[in-house]
Parts: sequence; C-alpha cells; structure tokens
Amino acid sequence: MLKKVTTVILLLTLFSFNLLAVSAQGVKPEGISMEKAKQIALEQVKGEILYAHLEHDDGRTKYEIIIQAKDGKYEVEIDKSTGKVLEVEKEGEGEDNGEPYDD
Repeated sequence: MLKKVTTVILLLTLFSFNLLAVSAQGVKPEGISMEKAKQIALEQVKGEILYAHLEHDDGRTKYEIIIQAKDGKYEVEIDKSTGKVLEVEKEGEGEDNGEPYDD
C-alpha cells in the first residue's frame, strides 16, 4: 500500500514540475482573442472598426483590422501569439498606393 501511495505522489510531483516548466516558458498556444486584438488596434488608431479577420502570412498568425478614422482608413496588424503591433498603415501610404509599379 505504501508503495502505491509513494508512486502516486512521485508521478504527481513529476507532472507538476512539467506544468511549471511549460508555464515558465510563457507558452500560450491560444494567443490573444479577436476582442483583445481589436482593443489593441483601437489604442493605436482612434476610430471605428470596419473589418477584422485572422490570417496566416509569412509564417505568422496575425489579426488584420481595418479602422475608419477621421483622416482615413488604417490597417493594423496584431500578432496573435504575442499581441504585438506588427504594422499600422494608412490606406494609400503603403507599398501599394494604387500607382503602377515603375522599375
């Protein structure tokens, strides 16, 4: 009986250390929610959210959020796993501003 109790305690202890190691690494496989991403985006650009979606691009999962501000539309990209703002771009001021590419 004592062997069984000792074995159970040992297994629980090992399992607990494994959980602590994972949480100490800051592993958050689920990342931030869409609502949290919208909140972060609105902290960057004041306005009304027109569109938001999750996309996979360049090996990264990110939220793309379009906001209508007083001075135009903005695209805000938020990293899903970290909540970091990847990009804030005003429509018409990025790489593709509607003008033909001139090499």
